[in-house]
Amino acid sequence: MNLTITYLTVFCLITIGISLFVNWFLLRYSGNKFAKDVPIGSQRWEAKKKPAIGGISFMVGFVCSLLFYLVFWKYSPIDTHEKITISILICAITSAFVIGLYDDLHNAKVPIKFAVQIIIAIALMCGNIYIHLTNVWVIDYLITLLWVVGIINSLNMLDNMDGVTAMVSIGILGNILLLKYNAIPDLNKLIMIGFICSIIGFLRYNLHPSKMYMGDVGSMTLGCTLAIFGILYLWNNPAEPVTLSVSLQHILCIALVFVVPLTDTITVFIKRIAKHRSPFQGDKGHTTHHLVYAGWSQKWVAPFYLLLTLLAGLIVYFILTYHTLATYSIGVVYVLTVFGFLFGISLKNTDKE
Repeated sequence: MNLTITYLTVFCLITIGISLFVNWFLLRYSGNKFAKDVPIGSQRWEAKKKPAIGGISFMVGFVCSLLFYLVFWKYSPIDTHEKITISILICAITSAFVIGLYDDLHNAKVPIKFAVQIIIAIALMCGNIYIHLTNVWVIDYLITLLWVVGIINSLNMLDNMDGVTAMVSIGILGNILLLKYNAIPDLNKLIMIGFICSIIGFLRYNLHPSKMYMGDVGSMTLGCTLAIFGILYLWNNPAEPVTLSVSLQHILCIALVFVVPLTDTITVFIKRIAKHRSPFQGDKGHTTHHLVYAGWSQKWVAPFYLLLTLLAGLIVYFILTYHTLATYSIGVVYVLTVFGFLFGISLKNTDKE
């Protein structure tokens, strides 16, 4: 059965409704159990404690996707390769969810989180989900490891202001869906749509002024999911042989679609290392914070980052459609402009950090 508009509409409405209910329930009955303390030496943008538990609804959306697929779509037997792929996806995303939830409850130590993220990356590679960039497996595996660990932590670090990570994740997933719709199997389409719908339900409580945060359980789950689908549909294109020009095109497309989290992470890493501080020690020096220092209303920061992500997706569409020097040039200029603007603004008002 194909993904018809009717079935997709029903699925979206059900998933959004479940997400709204789950987040309402958690907000009402979780109390202060998930109101996470700030780690020693770190700073948080908002001083007020709020439940950091919204990410649980993302896993609910993921489960809804799997159930909806198995009940309504899969009438033919599942072949061995598909079973392996589905199993790897479930294990990887569930592992990210579990370590994120554990971190929210017990403030997991950094080495433990890194160890789980590395295991996730290794599991993906064992399931043949890795970046095909150089045709040298050792290099490709290393790049995959850095990508998976990097994106999980990048989304975790971007979750520093109301609505930002949620909206950027919607933008990235939406870009991948629209750019590669015909190349994506039905199950993966449903998983991405399920995440988008569960995030929409969560945003009811996370837009400024927020009532709850997604927590590490949310940001790590989203980071793992985006890393996986980034590998499958942006880094790799099975129809094309691995050549220098193809590899450069894939790198540019990745830089565009993930321009917001990559820019924010690189910016804070550079600034923190320059101050001889741990790059993983939280502060109020993110690009999001500096937009507010510059006079922006906080409620417009997340929509602005969503707009940057969607515009990047539009540029990728033209790159993949026309393959001209002009489109590649526009892509490079856009990445440099976004990075230059956000990095430049983060160098101002440093006394407010």
